[in-house]
Amino acid sequence: MTAPNNLDQCAELLNQSGDYQVLAKLQPQTEFNAPSPGGTHKVCVIDTETTGLDTDKCEIIELGYQIIEFDSQGNFYQVLASKNFLNEPDGEISAEITKVTGITAEDVAGHAIPWQEVEQDMADVSLCVAHNAGFDRPVVERYNQAFVNKIWGCSASQISWMEVADVGSRSQEMLCWKVGQFFYGAHRALDDVQALSKLLSCKVTAEQVTVFSFLLKAVRLSKSMVKATGAPFDIKDALRSRGYRWNVGERVWQKVIDDSKLQDELGWLIEHQTPNPDVIKLKATDTFSVRAR
Repeated sequence: MTAPNNLDQCAELLNQSGDYQVLAKLQPQTEFNAPSPGGTHKVCVIDTETTGLDTDKCEIIELGYQIIEFDSQGNFYQVLASKNFLNEPDGEISAEITKVTGITAEDVAGHAIPWQEVEQDMADVSLCVAHNAGFDRPVVERYNQAFVNKIWGCSASQISWMEVADVGSRSQEMLCWKVGQFFYGAHRALDDVQALSKLLSCKVTAEQVTVFSFLLKAVRLSKSMVKATGAPFDIKDALRSRGYRWNVGERVWQKVIDDSKLQDELGWLIEHQTPNPDVIKLKATDTFSVRAR
């Protein structure tokens, strides 16, 4: 067996050659920086594995999260909690879900998420972060009120990865490779959470600030829901390309936008024969919830 030091030397030689890129296997961290002198907050990095993709109906089969201390500049410190829970659903776990997650009905049989413990962990969390908050938030909110009045951030949609790291993909696995230069066992809840925590702690741009600092800036911006009421049918493709989605119940195209971009968006709508859009101011705790649909 090759000694660890020799493996490190081999990896370094391969990287230096310019012909290879060697990725390190993720080593979960319990501490990202030396203890802070004070002034820290708590973020919950969270992920769910579910029985499907319909956030109104799917059931959680696995919940993973880490609670980490952070400061206002976006630096991570100590991991205060790192937990993973399996949960037996009322319905079936399809073969497709098992293929993606590796979770079978036998794995979750007799398991239940201890929601009282989760509530205690979440009590003084300032922010929840998921790589697809538009999915994870509505799901966990159906299960427990502890998530309803939290501010949420999405590392997939609220970070301009091309701008901060020159990466066009929003896939977490791809970002871990291109930004963090590591790989991990994807599609189990806590594995994904630990990988995302590491990714958010990576230093990027010439200023060498954390990825998480860019997410914090996005989360702090006030937001509104814009409904393109009365938009002509022939601009539907343009609306879709600008990030609008079709609200079936209200039969209107809509999207959430930062208030700093609101006037430009309203101007674009007016130019495209939509002079009377509805604008609904969102509370900080509503982003990515069903209340922002």
